[in-house]
Amino acid sequence: MFDESNKRETFYHAVLLETKKLKTSFSGDNELRKRLQELGSFEAIFNKEMGVSNVEEFVKSDAKLEKIAKDIQDADFDFQVLTINDPAYPLKDVPDATPVLYARGDLCLFGQKSIAVVGTRKLFKNNMVCAALEGSSILERLVRAGHVIVSGLAEGCDTLAHEAAILYGRRTVAVLGTPLDIYYPQMNRSLQEEIARNHLLVSQYPIGKNTFGSFFAHRNHTTVSLSSEGVVVVHADDKSGTQHAIRACKKQGKPLYILQNNFSCGYAWPGKVKKKYSNAKVVSPNRNNNGADK
Repeated sequence: MFDESNKRETFYHAVLLETKKLKTSFSGDNELRKRLQELGSFEAIFNKEMGVSNVEEFVKSDAKLEKIAKDIQDADFDFQVLTINDPAYPLKDVPDATPVLYARGDLCLFGQKSIAVVGTRKLFKNNMVCAALEGSSILERLVRAGHVIVSGLAEGCDTLAHEAAILYGRRTVAVLGTPLDIYYPQMNRSLQEEIARNHLLVSQYPIGKNTFGSFFAHRNHTTVSLSSEGVVVVHADDKSGTQHAIRACKKQGKPLYILQNNFSCGYAWPGKVKKKYSNAKVVSPNRNNNGADK
C-alpha cells in the first residue's frame, strides 16, 4: 500500500493493533519482541496473522483501517521505524523495553551520555516556585556537564527540562505518549517541532493508533530506559505518574536523584524510596558534590 518502507511498516503495526493481533502492554511488548525476532518485520507478522490476499480491498472494507491508512499517508515529515532487529535500536539490553521506536531527528543522541528528568505537570500552575528554581538550577548543571536531557514533553517539569537543554546549547530527547503526528499538549507544538528538527523525538506508538491514558505510564518506562545515567525527579506528589518512572528506574538499577523540595511537602514517597532504594540520592542545588553532576 505504501511505497515508502517506514510508512508501510507503520501501517502494518497500526492495523495489527487495531485488529487486536498485538497489544499495547508490557506483556504485549514481550510477545511482540519474540515475533519480530522470529519473523523480522510487522509486514511479515501481518501476513502470517491475517492471511489477506488483497490488502487494499481489506482496508476499504473497514472505515477504521481506511482512517489509519490516511493518517499515515498524510504524515508530511520523514521518520524512521526502529525495531529490535535494527542496529540503531538502542534498548536491546533493557528488560521489558518496547521493541519498536518511531523516531524523528538525530539518532546519534541514542548513544550519548543522557539523564531522564521527570515530575509534575503542575509545576507552573500551583506556584511551586521552590521546585521550579531547584529544577532550573540542577538542569543547568546537568546540561553544562554534557548530559543529553531525556523527558516526556508534558507540561511542567518535562517542558522545563527540554527548554533548559535547548537554552544552554545542548541536546534533548522527547519521548511521546502519542504517535509522532499528534501534538500533546498543544501548548508544546512549536517545542515538539523544534525537537524533531534539531534534536530527537521518539514514540513507541504508530501513526494511526488512538491514544489512551495508559500510554503515558508506558512512555515513562521508555523515558527511563533511554537514560544512561539515571533519573532526576524535580517534583512529584504521591499519586503522580512520575511514580511509574521511579519504579522503572529501580527495576533497571539506575541512579535516582530526588530534589530536596520533594521532602518538604509532606509526601510519603520520597522517604520510602530513599529508605528502600540504595541508588536513590537527595540532591540539593546548593551542593556540588552529588552524583547527578557527574
